[in-house]
Amino acid sequence: MSGRVRLAAVTLLALALVLPSGSPTLAQAPRTGGTLVYGIRQEPSTTDPHGSAAAVAQRVVAAMYDSLVFMTPRGQFLPWLAESWQVTPDAKVYTFKLRRDVKFHDGTPFNAAAVKFSLDRIIDPATKSTSAIAALGPYDHTDVVDDFTARVHFKDSYAPFLYAASTPYLGIVSPTAVKKWGVDFIKHPVGSGPFKFDSMVPADNITMVRNPEYHWPPKGFFTNTGPAYLDKIVVKTIPETSTRIATLENGETNAIEPVPEKNVAALARDKRYRVLKAPYPGAPRLVFLNVKKFPTDDLAVRRAVLYAFNQEQMVRTLLFSVHTPAKTPLTPASVGYDKSLASMYPYDPEKAKSLLEEAGWRAGADGIRVKGGRRLVLDEFIIGNIGLDEPAQFLQGQLRDVGMQVEIKSMARAAWYEGINKGDHNLVPLFYIYADPDLLRGLYHTGNIPFNWSHVSDAGLDRDLEEAYKTPALSKRIPIYKRVQAKVMDLALALPLYNEFNLVGIRTEVKGMVFDPTAYPLFYDVWIEKK
Repeated sequence: MSGRVRLAAVTLLALALVLPSGSPTLAQAPRTGGTLVYGIRQEPSTTDPHGSAAAVAQRVVAAMYDSLVFMTPRGQFLPWLAESWQVTPDAKVYTFKLRRDVKFHDGTPFNAAAVKFSLDRIIDPATKSTSAIAALGPYDHTDVVDDFTARVHFKDSYAPFLYAASTPYLGIVSPTAVKKWGVDFIKHPVGSGPFKFDSMVPADNITMVRNPEYHWPPKGFFTNTGPAYLDKIVVKTIPETSTRIATLENGETNAIEPVPEKNVAALARDKRYRVLKAPYPGAPRLVFLNVKKFPTDDLAVRRAVLYAFNQEQMVRTLLFSVHTPAKTPLTPASVGYDKSLASMYPYDPEKAKSLLEEAGWRAGADGIRVKGGRRLVLDEFIIGNIGLDEPAQFLQGQLRDVGMQVEIKSMARAAWYEGINKGDHNLVPLFYIYADPDLLRGLYHTGNIPFNWSHVSDAGLDRDLEEAYKTPALSKRIPIYKRVQAKVMDLALALPLYNEFNLVGIRTEVKGMVFDPTAYPLFYDVWIEKK
């Protein structure tokens, strides 16, 4: 297969995508200049595309780095840094013909050696990659065929690679800059994207400026073909929701993400603003249950957790019905979503109590169940002030009703990662956005522990996940992924909470904002109307 390729099933994602109402008026000519101040809840964890597990980092990474190919919300692959590509029938070898006119922000040329350097860097343990290394799958090596031809080899068939190559996680970095700065590359990031790194104030903002040399966007998706319209983008961290809303109202920011659910209706009614809403593909908001730590090593406990939780009530009371209840390991916006699993664990607290009784868990004097002298206490690890506190408290209340005690342990990001990677938790929330069902391999395959935060190691799951990514035809992969999802639910490895939409509030003078297939905003076409 070569040139432009359609990934048919991903088209389903585009159909599910809610395009922004009041999109840019075609008659209006985009205006060059101005600064977009984009307020976000959570600080981007890194500027390095290869080192991040956090989706929020993609807000800056996607603006500074280019990828080999581009996937549209309609599932069409377009040339980007690669002008064309060929894939062997067994999906083990991908050959990319590269553009010859691309330069990194430091002035060094983009070429096949840079592709090889970037992919090799992801699998280097020193990079400590999580999301990128999962996306790279069974990578083996890259051959530099000539200056502008890179041939990527995999140890096994790897059908999801073209999608992976379109994501910011596999963005191409400047080898010169990485070698110069080493571990400090995150303070001096260098890609080839439409915006260049300017400055960073930790816990406050990351500022990017227009790359005046840029003229190599994906062809056929954006209206722009040259340098970005905006002079500058300031991605400003504003954790407090009321403050974030206030900055949009007073003009300190032009756009904010996410819009708090309680403010969606009011903003949508106000003619000064618009709320853009896009459904995330991938894993819903969920809570992993650690199968290796007492008491969630007990299958009855895990299944009781799933029966005891009322997603509908949570969406209604905490989320103002902006999002939808989740009952499955993949969201409805995902390729391979299996609706039939939604009825597997209906809200049934009496069933939860019955399972616990049958497993020997008896209610103690304070209502918390006890077995063999040990209390049914679950440690939930969260990062504070990024929107996880209230859902954790809601879960705490619901599980208390069936005799489980949840201890919420709020911690800094570094300590949180260290704890869950070691498996010190019983419960940990996760939200994994990815437009290919191969994300299930990242979450549940033995080889991906510790990123597999349920710490499950199941030979049947591993076998199915490996078979799926080795199967070139997407139509044949989907039934395998449905088997995987059924197994995940049967083992009660995760508690699905809700299917989330990306909610971006913008002032009406902001034009041209669109979303990629993973519902991330793209800034290349954005411009600001002069009032």
